[in-house]
Amino acid sequence: MSGPAGDAVVTEEPEAGNTQPPSERGGTLADIAWVLGTYTVLGIAGAVLWWLLVDPASFTKAGNGGLAMGEAQLGKRFAADGWFVVIAAVLGLLSGSVLTWWRSRDNLVTSALLVVGSGIATALMVLVGRALGPADPESLARAASVGARLPMQLEVHATVAYLVWPIAVLVGALFVLWSPPTESAG
Repeated sequence: MSGPAGDAVVTEEPEAGNTQPPSERGGTLADIAWVLGTYTVLGIAGAVLWWLLVDPASFTKAGNGGLAMGEAQLGKRFAADGWFVVIAAVLGLLSGSVLTWWRSRDNLVTSALLVVGSGIATALMVLVGRALGPADPESLARAASVGARLPMQLEVHATVAYLVWPIAVLVGALFVLWSPPTESAG
């Protein structure tokens, strides 16, 4: 076929068996970029949210130079872990559902990407949250006077909290994978 100036016009025909429009293709590399990019953004956003929601526990510098913490402050210490778990669970459940629904060309690859991405998001949430929060109280204690209150560094104390995001992601993915298929009209 030739155009008005005699130039050949090339029309793109879909590949055999590929019913997706060209804008929805992209392959595995696109899935990797979207999933890992999404989890990078969510990990940083989760860290900022965690930092904003947590009122850090405080140590009091004792007369012997050590740091002490009362019961009320211990409650605040556990609240930081609680907020971490809530944020990770909600973001994990939502992202696992949405990304599985949206990028489910190959369910095995998508599930593996979700687990890797949620691990990245967890690590970013911990590292960025720690960087945003107060400095290590032991380093501040040297220059502080007796009775001074030193805020505790924002960190996770319950090791199991690190597993919340990956587990929530897989639960969200299962909601989509086990849901009945939608029937297309026509």
